[in-house]
Amino acid sequence: MTLGIALFAKDNTAIIASDKRITGGTTFMSTHGDFVEKIHKITDRCALTLAGDAGIGTSIIDLFLKKVKIELTTQGVQDIPIKEVAEIFRSVAVESYEKWFGQMSMKDWVENIKNQVIPFFRVLLVGFDKKDGGELKKGKILDLSSHNRFAPSEITINFAAIGVPNIAQYLLYRFYKEKQDEVATASLAAFCIQETSSQDGSVGEQFQIASFSDKKPFEFYSNIKIEEIKQRCNELKTELEIALFPSQRVEEKTSEGNQNTLSTTESSDPAAK
Repeated sequence: MTLGIALFAKDNTAIIASDKRITGGTTFMSTHGDFVEKIHKITDRCALTLAGDAGIGTSIIDLFLKKVKIELTTQGVQDIPIKEVAEIFRSVAVESYEKWFGQMSMKDWVENIKNQVIPFFRVLLVGFDKKDGGELKKGKILDLSSHNRFAPSEITINFAAIGVPNIAQYLLYRFYKEKQDEVATASLAAFCIQETSSQDGSVGEQFQIASFSDKKPFEFYSNIKIEEIKQRCNELKTELEIALFPSQRVEEKTSEGNQNTLSTTESSDPAAK
């Protein structure tokens, strides 16, 4: 599995984060590695992250990106509204499933997904829709899942998580605040991934983050920025531990003080020399 998160910061900045773990094997034995990129740039104002069957998902995403490129060329534009992007994705995904797995009624489709006869995967699309005046200004997150034949579902809040979302959803509902600065918001997303990874081995501790806005083009965070985010997460964990267990911190300081006193006494004692 995986954990993918999409959320908005201030200045209409979209942030998308995901772990990098891939797992394989059976219930009795599995292997994993933290090297898979699960965030895909669509345009400079739109991106996605996926969860589920990475092989099928990536195959469909490759076809989808080619279709988007054709649409951009046809329209003579660099960006299109997220609802148009979602419809292209739905069309490509459904067409691919029917080509590979055969024509199915909606009931059979859902049953086959449920019983793992055909693969499950899901994406979060993040981008902008047109506001009055025709500019791409209205930030949106859309959820498209093979469970409901990739019908786009609009997220009505400014964040969403897919894959193994339980811990992340709790933390996001508890701590997310609208219009916070980008670094703080990205750090919260990373913290969600790290905390989930600490409890669920199917989610990796290593992660990637990208951001964009209606004014700033899509960009992956550099390794340096990722390390800075990790440092912020470590600081947050330390602050949380101190807040929860202040007496333990006092005991640690007292112990350190006693050790320093003992060292000073030993160094000043002539018999000890």
